[in-house]
Amino acid sequence: MLPNQRARVMAALLLSMLGDTSPNVDAEPSVLISDINSRAERVLRAQGKPEFSDYIKITLPSTEENHTKFKRALVLTLQELHTLNIRSAMNSGHDVLGQFYEVFLKYANWAKELGIVLTPRHITRYAADVMNIGLHDIVLDITCGTGGFLVAALDYVKKNFSEQQVDDFKRYSIFGLEQEPSVASLAIVNMIFRGDGKNNILERDCFVKYLAPTTINGKRTAKFIDSQAANPPINKVLMNPPFALKKGSEKEYKFVNHALNQMEDGGYLFSILPYSVMVKTGRYLSWRKQLLKYNTLLSVITFPPDLFYPIGVHTVGIFVKKGIPHPMGQNVLWIRALNDGFGKSKGKRLPNTRVSNDLEKIKDLHKAFLINPNIQVENIPRFHKACMINYEDKILELVPEAYLDDIPPSIEEINQGVDQVIRETVAFLIVSHMEP
Repeated sequence: MLPNQRARVMAALLLSMLGDTSPNVDAEPSVLISDINSRAERVLRAQGKPEFSDYIKITLPSTEENHTKFKRALVLTLQELHTLNIRSAMNSGHDVLGQFYEVFLKYANWAKELGIVLTPRHITRYAADVMNIGLHDIVLDITCGTGGFLVAALDYVKKNFSEQQVDDFKRYSIFGLEQEPSVASLAIVNMIFRGDGKNNILERDCFVKYLAPTTINGKRTAKFIDSQAANPPINKVLMNPPFALKKGSEKEYKFVNHALNQMEDGGYLFSILPYSVMVKTGRYLSWRKQLLKYNTLLSVITFPPDLFYPIGVHTVGIFVKKGIPHPMGQNVLWIRALNDGFGKSKGKRLPNTRVSNDLEKIKDLHKAFLINPNIQVENIPRFHKACMINYEDKILELVPEAYLDDIPPSIEEINQGVDQVIRETVAFLIVSHMEP
């Protein structure tokens, strides 16, 4: 089974479990599949997303001898879902089901084959918290994948506002775009598991869709259109654009530019980017200059180098204020958070109490700084510092490592360094004298 087919099957099976009864596993393969599809379609129709039915519809294998084998796989999966008590989790009012769904996607091999790279849950939560998502915000992720940032924004609002206010936020304030249909359907299922499937998630190429302000039922909201709006409505963006790992791939900064174009002046954008985007020359340098010419860089945070393990991309997170040229004298908060409370174990990154959590240490200060960049910030070498951008740097490296102070070496470290230099020098002299 191809990766996108596996994604489609799992989405359909999960949706089919949300009714009062479950699919009849004793039925013939064609009957069972028809039952699963009709149940999933009913849920999507009830949630106002009938157009996604085709993206998750299950079909029998083309060869008849594989029908029984395919049915057996479906039945075993349904039985596992029964064991996990999916319906009970859904009705409990807790986020058990949503958490299961994200863990399931994180460790599913077919998800990796499909190119689904989930932004770690603790990073999406951190961004939503630091960005202080509120009822008056309209949130956008133009590369939403399975919906991680949108879920984090919704969860943050749930913690701070009433049920009615949360319902309005779900209906009018969450917008997402995802180009891959099967991945977009996973995002829809993800949101349905949070009690809502009516949010504005579309399966589209983000570069051909734009957002314009509108009002529905007296509520300020947005709508998708086919051309750039004169007064874009978005004031909070949370995103992790696809990493341009292959030659010819769309550069990450182009996604940032497009997202900024959908924002009102004064809005806040958070984006994960490869570290290289903030230090490379050429087109990347030109982009950084343009970014500062038209927007304010509030903060840059270096994430652990193995954050997306096993994908070896070193990343940073940037926080930008839209539409206000960067003031020459304004401080930027530079953070180097190389520890996030996770460690590698058996090929996975898992929570580890023995690993410190720099994100928890810095979160409150980070949140306060975005609101008021003039607050006093303690300078902690190798960890965080607030200072102005160095425009004399011809490369204009906008990363914490270019601004953070180092820790003065101890006497022991100095002695070790001197010993190392002496050993290397002696070795070089010996080798050079031995050469003819």
